[in-house]
Amino acid sequence: MVLASASTVWGQNRGVASFPAAGKAIKHGLTMTINTDWVQNSGYRPIRVTVNTSNGLPTKADRVLTVELSGWDQWYWRNRQVISAVVELPQGATTATTEIPAPGTALWYQMQVTTYEDGVELKDLSTGNDGSVSISDGVNDVSEAFPAVILIDSDAPNRNQRLPWYNEQIKVILDKDGTSPIPDLRVFLNETGVSARGSINNLVGGGQSGLVVLNSLWSLGRVDILNPGEMPQQWLSLTSVDIIFISLADLQGMKKNQPPQFAALTEWVRSGGNLLVTELGTDGSSFDEDSVELAKLLGMPSPDDQKAWTDRSPYARRTGLEQLRTRGFYGNSYLASYVAEDGSFRAGTDPRGNLPLPNFQMRPWQFGLVVAMEGDPFPGDVRQWRELLDRMGSDRWMWFQRFGLSQLRDNEHYWHFMIPGVGQAPVRSFQLLISLFVIVIGPVNYFLLRSAGRLNWIIVTVPAGAAIVTLTLIGFALFSDGFGIKLRTRGVTLLDQRTGEAVVWSRQAYYAGLAPSSGFKFPRDAAVFAINQTPTDRGQDQLMVLSEDSQHFKRGYFRSRVTHQMLVVRPTETDLKLAITEKGDSLEVENLLGTDIKQVVINGKDPKHLFVTSDLKAGEKRTLAISTPAEAGKIRELLAEYDLELPIGFNQYAYNASNRNRNRYYFQQLPEESMGVSQGTSRLERELNESIRSTFPGAPHTYEALVERTSLTPVGVTKFRSEQSVELVRGSW
Repeated sequence: MVLASASTVWGQNRGVASFPAAGKAIKHGLTMTINTDWVQNSGYRPIRVTVNTSNGLPTKADRVLTVELSGWDQWYWRNRQVISAVVELPQGATTATTEIPAPGTALWYQMQVTTYEDGVELKDLSTGNDGSVSISDGVNDVSEAFPAVILIDSDAPNRNQRLPWYNEQIKVILDKDGTSPIPDLRVFLNETGVSARGSINNLVGGGQSGLVVLNSLWSLGRVDILNPGEMPQQWLSLTSVDIIFISLADLQGMKKNQPPQFAALTEWVRSGGNLLVTELGTDGSSFDEDSVELAKLLGMPSPDDQKAWTDRSPYARRTGLEQLRTRGFYGNSYLASYVAEDGSFRAGTDPRGNLPLPNFQMRPWQFGLVVAMEGDPFPGDVRQWRELLDRMGSDRWMWFQRFGLSQLRDNEHYWHFMIPGVGQAPVRSFQLLISLFVIVIGPVNYFLLRSAGRLNWIIVTVPAGAAIVTLTLIGFALFSDGFGIKLRTRGVTLLDQRTGEAVVWSRQAYYAGLAPSSGFKFPRDAAVFAINQTPTDRGQDQLMVLSEDSQHFKRGYFRSRVTHQMLVVRPTETDLKLAITEKGDSLEVENLLGTDIKQVVINGKDPKHLFVTSDLKAGEKRTLAISTPAEAGKIRELLAEYDLELPIGFNQYAYNASNRNRNRYYFQQLPEESMGVSQGTSRLERELNESIRSTFPGAPHTYEALVERTSLTPVGVTKFRSEQSVELVRGSW
């Protein structure tokens, strides 16, 4: 949550900064508010900028403002990130709100605001030297392991109405022995997130209702309870969220009444989010009937396999919660908890014993996971929530495991994804040149000068020769790497040809001998996460410009002779496909993916019928005969040629030892410090590993195609040379 800063002059109401500041005159006929209220986590966060006419009358002309948000973390010495976006107040309007998805290279602590119109700074709508806007209390919210959780509830008040609404509801509960309209999250929060301001028991204990959580959100930086209308309208803003709860009825209402928010929610799920839908089987329908309705509501395709809903996520890890509990969080010891019969929240073991486990079923949806829960699971008990999280798997609900990177701690796997040959010293060439130099500048030079009777020239020829050789070595190193941009990609595209929906996960590495001044440019709807070997090292000031259709990482993101890595995730709709027609024991396939296919394996209506072909050019059509599982398995061998590995001669252990005394992020006091960051836990690598581990035949009407890169994969530059790039397209037809 966003907290007011006592050291600034900006009037705030839990994350709302108002401009002009208190006591300042309105000079330009506009007022502005900036709402930064959101869960604290890595990833993008929504910052809502609202511009109003100061007199409440419609504006007589378009007012176009450029707002620059400059954020930094609590140590001030890391990258200072500036995000520039346009906020437009159309002619005839009195107010306009723009949602700015802010990608954080760190967890922002404070932010400065600078506003321009027609290139002129509007100082009454800027922070200037008077202060800054607080985002969080910094250190106390830092973690990428405890899940960031949002409960969507149509009964929840808007943020600016929480206090009076809470007081009114408490009065109703006390006077009429009523119940809370908000689900009781207390036991779940005690299991999944320990507040930095004290134990959950100290914060919400003693109350007779779970409603007290709403009034404690200011101290629960990784939890929020929102009305559907206050949810972001861009899926990017949800990339900082790990788990979202919503009832089936509220999800139905959200699709009807808040379609932009609903669309953003479904894109987030398909791209790797975890959506937990409650209260199935409670409105006269059975759990199974509501599960089918839920799939239709979200737009999930009808599965060929009727057992699409399972009780466990594939390859779920059961150790995540225990690893968090063994470390604690800033000295905050973990205690079990339960809700007593009188509604009070108590620490310890429930003397009544365990509750029956509720029925919950899961279904992967592209990279994400949908969990259907029968009835109301709240408040639940310790065993219930542990079982649910274990079955989901910590590699889904821990941010750094789901994405396979950290924006707070070292990414040692950075060294496993270098562009082959780039940045490596040409040792043998250098040895040859230096050996020739020693021979020529030594005995050859001496005998030639002595024969010519000019031995005194040796004081000139030796330094001159050394200078020539040095320049030659430098030039050789420069030209061996080249001055153009080299790009290596490793990705997975999940393509559902039945709905035209696709999601791309792509790890990318860029290198340029001479970096372009334009930096990187990605589509507006692509999530871009930098993979820095050491995120805590001092970096450069960075400027990102947001437009209607792009994110332009303009300044400080692309440096010469440095390998830049990033993870890019994008959900999209497409007409690209493999046109497949079954004709008895043969199959006709046309490559309409827009790229050449190295090898493809297709499962027909009968999954035992496998069809394999190689080197299928874009636009080419072929007729295929039934192949064998052994022939199909060759795609695994081909994919294995692109495995991640350290550069030749690089010693990871020696490198780690040389950096052992470097200051680690917050002195290793984060609970996840006991769990290393690994690309192998990411959804990208999970999908690739599933391809390598699985055997043929697979599911009917599916295929796997190995390509260099599809046109669906967004890249940050227009001209480049591809090096050892590979992408797996897993499609359904």
